[in-house]
Amino acid sequence: MSIIVGQAVRKKDFWDRKDELLDIWEAIESGSHVLISAPRRVGKTSIMYKVFDEPKENYIPIYIDTESADSENEFWQKLFHALLEEDFVNKLESKVKTFWSSLKSLKIKKISSLGVEFSEGELLDYKEAFKRLLKDLQNDKKLIIMIDEFAQTIENIIKYEDEKHALSLLKVHRELRQDSKVSNKVCFIYAGSIGLESVVAKMNAAKYINDLNSIKVLPLTLDEATAFSKKLFTNNNMEIPIVSIEYMLQKIEWLIPFYIQLITQELKKLYRKHANIDNNTVDVAIENALEHRNHFESWQGKLKEAFEKNEYLLAKEILNIIAQNSTINNLEIINCAVKHKLDEEQAKEIVHSLVYDGYINNSDDIKIYRFNSAILKMWWYKNVTH
Repeated sequence: MSIIVGQAVRKKDFWDRKDELLDIWEAIESGSHVLISAPRRVGKTSIMYKVFDEPKENYIPIYIDTESADSENEFWQKLFHALLEEDFVNKLESKVKTFWSSLKSLKIKKISSLGVEFSEGELLDYKEAFKRLLKDLQNDKKLIIMIDEFAQTIENIIKYEDEKHALSLLKVHRELRQDSKVSNKVCFIYAGSIGLESVVAKMNAAKYINDLNSIKVLPLTLDEATAFSKKLFTNNNMEIPIVSIEYMLQKIEWLIPFYIQLITQELKKLYRKHANIDNNTVDVAIENALEHRNHFESWQGKLKEAFEKNEYLLAKEILNIIAQNSTINNLEIINCAVKHKLDEEQAKEIVHSLVYDGYINNSDDIKIYRFNSAILKMWWYKNVTH
């Protein structure tokens, strides 16, 4: 198992998430469509790659990252071309390839954001072409279409096109999922680094995703995190005393593989200099990890992208207060909202987004919020609050 920080892991580097994978496959086999629900950095993409790399018999998985799509039609273009990929087509029964063959036999004049224009002047609408492809499938295997960064795509469309097109995309996807001719052949799985629920809530469009089977990806338990850490150290030829492993996990607090990998990466550098790791060394490794701005700045950047000016200022102030005081209560949040000319409902929605996207939680007391990650709290205090 390699130390991999900030990227999806695959195959031998994947730390098995047995419960989540079992839930996903049970949902697929029951005919459900899935929303993989988890905050940023928890490992949603890695889990999707696990499904992609090791599908069960009679399933053909496709993985598509749509984060760069800025319009509704560009989104459908990405899905359409994913179905035209040669590797995918080769997995289908030969009788299903007729439509693909007929497309390839036509002379393509121009490919643009509007569609594919053929020499006869006909323009192929990507959305309609994708829907036709799905409905024409007669394969004996079921497709699993995994769409990563779907919520980010919705936000992109709102920003660069308009909310009408974003609603249209959500509506068409629901129609496809509700169409028995499609659902019998295809399972959709959605995931992303921001919460789809919070994005659609701001649009009053929750009805378009309430049919999805939401499967949560949780942080590792202490036993799981300990086993994961031991394997990571062993595979990288590091002898770390168990007391230091326990201390590291206590300092990390929010036990997701990303933070364990990040601190382990810094410990490995220190281990090369002197093969003696103790609690003080762990503290040094954490301080060194905080210098990697690229691993943390996206947390602030995402807020700037997701919120309007006053909403962003409120979200930032909430996190600043927690970074300084460890917690914030509901009354303090409302007082901050008033200062930023936002009402209580707007404040609640912002807090909901911060919770869903992995910044904060109120697990100990429903009226009191704190950072999920002690590491992120330290970085925020050092780089944003001051």
